[in-house]
Amino acid sequence: MILLLTLLIIIPIVFYKWARSHRPDYKITILGISFGAIVAPFSMGLYATFFIPYIGFPTGMLGLIMVMFHGSPGYQIAIQLEAIPSGVVATGSSTVIIAIINCFVWGAIYGALGFFIDKYRNIKQNPNKSLSADSRR
Repeated sequence: MILLLTLLIIIPIVFYKWARSHRPDYKITILGISFGAIVAPFSMGLYATFFIPYIGFPTGMLGLIMVMFHGSPGYQIAIQLEAIPSGVVATGSSTVIIAIINCFVWGAIYGALGFFIDKYRNIKQNPNKSLSADSRR
């Protein structure tokens, strides 16, 4: 299971390679959405590597930091929506609900960040392209 969660990082890489050839103007946006969609379960898988000898400590600590940052919004939203009970440890199907909520939250956040980066890069590379038809007259 640890391997499967850490292999989730392949998904954004595949989407980035696809976007680079098919939608180069929005490649960082697509990367941001796909990374945001998998970042919560990926960080849990990275945290689970803590118990692997020799290489597990640095990756486990990185995963712990990522879990603490990326896991909280989904948990809080799930409690507010009453999808999980308040004041208990999330286990089983509760973690699936939290992961789905985190998928949408972080996909939107990282996607928006990628969108603004793409817009900035496109304006910087093609300054005339950003002007509207009315302002070129």
